[in-house]
Amino acid sequence: MYRRTAVIILKGNKVLLVKLKEQDRMLPRATWVFPYIELKEMDSPRKSVNDILLKMGLKFSMTDKVFKYSPSENPKINYITYVVNCDGGEPDVSDSFQTFKWVEIGDIVAYSTSFMDGNVSKYLNNLKEKMDKLGVQ
Repeated sequence: MYRRTAVIILKGNKVLLVKLKEQDRMLPRATWVFPYIELKEMDSPRKSVNDILLKMGLKFSMTDKVFKYSPSENPKINYITYVVNCDGGEPDVSDSFQTFKWVEIGDIVAYSTSFMDGNVSKYLNNLKEKMDKLGVQ
């Protein structure tokens, strides 16, 4: 079983996606993904999220949202995915990923999202509806 910690980084009505440097052998159809890190046996998922974000140079605040799932494309992977708010900084992803882009929440399905759990999709859709009502950009 492979364990990964991923992070959904929100900035207004946008989500950060990163482009993989090379094909993910565990999820070969994925190209654009939420930033993630492979966990070793004793790694703390929460500490790993902090490490990812600090390494990327982002200021952030944690939310209380956490998702645990295995993607239908490969149930051998367990994801623990945290949701955070970006409070400042531009991400430096050059160590682990090819590039990044901020994608409007409503447009995220246009990217390779086979790795996303249905609960994550539902959460993002609900969040988009709330932000639209509030006029958040």
